[in-house]
Amino acid sequence: MNRKKLILPSLAIAALLGLAGCTSSGGDSAANEVAADATPVEGGTLTYFANTEPPVWDGQRIPSLNANSINSSIFDTLIAQDEDGTYKPGLATDWEISEDGLTYTFTLRDDVTFHDGTPFNAEVLKQNIDRPINEPDLATVSNGIVETEVVDEYTLAVKLGRQNAGLIHAFSTPHWPIYSGKVLTEHTPAELAASPELSIGTGAFKVKEYSKGAKLVLERNEDYNWAPETWDHQGAAYLDEVTIQFVPETQARIGAITSGQADAIDQVPPLNIPEVEGAGLQVLEKDNTGTPYYVALNPNLAPFDDKNVRLAFREAIDIDGLLDGVYAGVYDKAWSTTLPGTPPEGAFDETLVDSWGYDADAAVELLEEAGYTEVDDEGYRVKDGERLTLNWYVDSLYQQTDQRQQLGEAIASSLKDVGFEVIRTPFDTAAYGVELAKGEHHLADSSRGFADVGTSVFPFTTIAIPSSNGGSGINYGLLSDPTIDEAYATISSSLDPAERIEAAKVAQNRIIDEGFAVPVYVPKKIVGTTDEVHGWKFDAVGYTDSFYDVWLQQ
Repeated sequence: MNRKKLILPSLAIAALLGLAGCTSSGGDSAANEVAADATPVEGGTLTYFANTEPPVWDGQRIPSLNANSINSSIFDTLIAQDEDGTYKPGLATDWEISEDGLTYTFTLRDDVTFHDGTPFNAEVLKQNIDRPINEPDLATVSNGIVETEVVDEYTLAVKLGRQNAGLIHAFSTPHWPIYSGKVLTEHTPAELAASPELSIGTGAFKVKEYSKGAKLVLERNEDYNWAPETWDHQGAAYLDEVTIQFVPETQARIGAITSGQADAIDQVPPLNIPEVEGAGLQVLEKDNTGTPYYVALNPNLAPFDDKNVRLAFREAIDIDGLLDGVYAGVYDKAWSTTLPGTPPEGAFDETLVDSWGYDADAAVELLEEAGYTEVDDEGYRVKDGERLTLNWYVDSLYQQTDQRQQLGEAIASSLKDVGFEVIRTPFDTAAYGVELAKGEHHLADSSRGFADVGTSVFPFTTIAIPSSNGGSGINYGLLSDPTIDEAYATISSSLDPAERIEAAKVAQNRIIDEGFAVPVYVPKKIVGTTDEVHGWKFDAVGYTDSFYDVWLQQ
């Protein structure tokens, strides 16, 4: 079977204006195309091998795409985002925005119940949306919500301290899981984060069984009858159950699907695509939006306090050659810290394509201008008796994604050619942000999927710098730059598409011109499935949106 590459349209900027009748996530998949004339069948268990277990299950706490791809089947969103980028009703049937852009009033469905049988209403939604007000370490505090007011049983007003052009989009993502009020009342935030058994939402599937480090079993919510119109059917999901096994070993996942032990596997490595296709299986792809996989440089610490050294570092990396070697050219090189297709349309600055690249000779010249004129007996550059050594901190969990450990080691090794010594130090996810906040690192890598340009600029703002007591910030380079902060202020507040696009381009050019980060590749979701799997969907970010429309050919 030929490999299908999924291409979903960019989000329309009209969505960001918050016009009533706007919605959600979803998009046609290759599996849908294959089964265009087939009739969906109810029943069966889908066995899905995921590459990692989410480190945290609470979407508000850590914006983990691994968690999102599971939580989107357990939790409904307030708003839904359609494949054309517009927003439509989810748990909210309608919404209005005040003239000053500071008050959002949501009218809610009156026929929804949680998995525990308790009703969904404005009081419960208030509990959920008040969480970042009461828990300042949540990732969602950046949305600027300061107060919520229950207008009546099914109407909630959300008040902001500043305009937030991306709020409607934020409410359309699994970053805002809407928990049962009973769960929020009876359990601590730490408990929500630790186990999906407390992930009690209103979604098409509910948690049946969980074995930490091994698997999660979801079962169909038989009462589900409030799917957004963005989906392909109404009523309960087709599948009886979904068994998600956490299998970080690539060959174990490949072996499972080729042997019939799995119906679908996550994160097929590019070098394994021929093997999967050769077994007669489907390979489904979707490029991510948001930020690429990039390496952030810490400009507060020598030698990266010198712009020449930062630029030399970037020029010394043969990204094209490394991508060919590690990924067989399946991943495209990234030219900016904002990915193509990230909404609003046009936010990615196309003038940055081919504006920089590998030039070892230029890198050497820049290093010599910075005073690194000597080379020691091991081939490393030296200045004032100090070797040009860089400390690269890595999150050990995410190094399993996309063979990033192999790629990182290849980058570090290649940098020796121009005289950089790179030392990679792994940390577990819990300690990673705290260690970065100490400011003792030179390099840290990341990627962040999100279908709005604000999230591709936020990781480079002062307000996103990790704190020493929690480390939850995502500005891994500890960058504080007035030009970028000013651009982000416009991006996050303006409802004018042209203003947001222009500000996004200012930020992208500043990051590239100053060498604050090195974009490496465009991440993509690559899923392998058997021919019996139909209805697979990806969201606008490029990750599995839900198992709701998935069905198995009997």
